[in-house]
Amino acid sequence: MPIELLRYLAYLYFFIILAIIGWLFIMFVMSFFIPKAMFDKYFKEPYFSHTEIAVFSAFPLNFYRVVMFMRLAGWPNSGKRRGMTEAYLLAPIWFRRISKVMFSILLVLFPLVVILGLILAIAL
Repeated sequence: MPIELLRYLAYLYFFIILAIIGWLFIMFVMSFFIPKAMFDKYFKEPYFSHTEIAVFSAFPLNFYRVVMFMRLAGWPNSGKRRGMTEAYLLAPIWFRRISKVMFSILLVLFPLVVILGLILAIAL
């Protein structure tokens, strides 16, 4: 593999990592805008176990909770297993739209990082 191609792949990987950092920052901001009605009604038993509530309330995994609620707001059928198919009705329309956009960006960025990382690992 030519060195020029490796350089361009490294640049692309760098900008994808920057995009992920930006995505994480936006998700941090969105954690303050989760609809309180949705959070209060569905982040309790019987929808979540006592252990899940404790784990998803602590620092590292509270972002996972944000992603779960944003996915629930964007795609109502994703809550079918837990019986939360009506949860999206408690979220305002702007939250639902931002949820769809942010989750779609995640579904594009994550595979790009994995694939490009594998290419760079094999090439080096």
